[in-house]
Order: sequence, then C-alpha cells, then structure tokens
Amino acid sequence: VINGGAHANNSLRIQEFMIRPEKPETFSDSMRICFLVIQNLKSLISDKKLSTTVGDEGGFAPALSKNEEAIEFIIKSIEKSGFKPGEEVSICLDVASNELYKDGKYAVKSSNYEKWESTIDYYLDLIDKYPIKSIEDPFSEDDWGAWSTFVKSLKSNNKKTQIVGDDLFVTNKDRLNKGKKEE
Repeated sequence: VINGGAHANNSLRIQEFMIRPEKPETFSDSMRICFLVIQNLKSLISDKKLSTTVGDEGGFAPALSKNEEAIEFIIKSIEKSGFKPGEEVSICLDVASNELYKDGKYAVKSSNYEKWESTIDYYLDLIDKYPIKSIEDPFSEDDWGAWSTFVKSLKSNNKKTQIVGDDLFVTNKDRLNKGKKEE
C-alpha cells in the first residue's frame, strides 16, 4: 500500500509496505477490508498535503523520511477503517535487501550502512513496536549468516513473524536444501 526503495522516488528504504487481512470470512471480505484501508490511507496522506501518486508496484509513494512514518500511516488507516491493527489487519514488509546491501553492510534505516547484527536489532524493534506479521527479503540473497541468525533470534524471542526468502530461495532446489540446513 506504500512503496519505497527502488519502487518509489522517496527516502523510504523498505521497498513495499503491505497489509494482510487476518480473519476475512471470504475473499470478497478480504478485498473489502483492503479497499477500505487503502481509501483511508489515501485520505490520511492527502490530509497531510503529501502526494498520493503511486510507485512502480501500485502503492502510494509519499515523500516520507523514515520507514516508521509509513508504518504509522498504515496503522492509522487500519484504525480509521474500524479494524484492530495486528488482530484484524496486519502489516507485511518486503525489504528487498539486495537493493540495500553494499560491501557486507545494509542501509535499511538511513544512508549510513550498518552491519547485519544492528539490522536484526532494527527488525526486532519494529516487530516489537508495530503489528508486523511478515518480512520478505530482510537480508541479501547470499547473506546466509544474517538469515540464519535472524530466524534463530525470532525463535529465541518467541516472535511469530513470518520470514519470506523470495530472493534467497528463488524456487531453486539447491538453495532450498541449503536453507533447511542453515536453520
């Protein structure tokens, strides 16, 4: 619902901020929920005199300076739509870290590059603070150590957040087998 990263001309590092209805009764109900949240998001963005133009993936691409601002807009739009964030509608992220990875470091929060250990702490902090239920591509596709450490950190902290390895596994049997071993 909000685009950043390579999909938008703004300062957001995370590529896609998405929503997921948690308890829809039907597919139509799921579409209705998403439509309401998106319309309220558009209204909230417009009320702040920000652009409601869209990025490459169809989400809004307002000129926001921090990932957290995008998440807070989404939470407000969920609430304005009459739903409970994290219970009825959750937030999902596609970080697309391949775009943010240079010289063994990540630029997820700002233009300053960080080691993956601090990036893990950043994700864990986001999960603690916001109703984030899924994170796609939180690390570069070849950064197996970061992936493994992050999954272990989630388990040891009893986090129920889904981690999606789209770029990591790319429907490649050898990479899937390696991922099973790394866990």
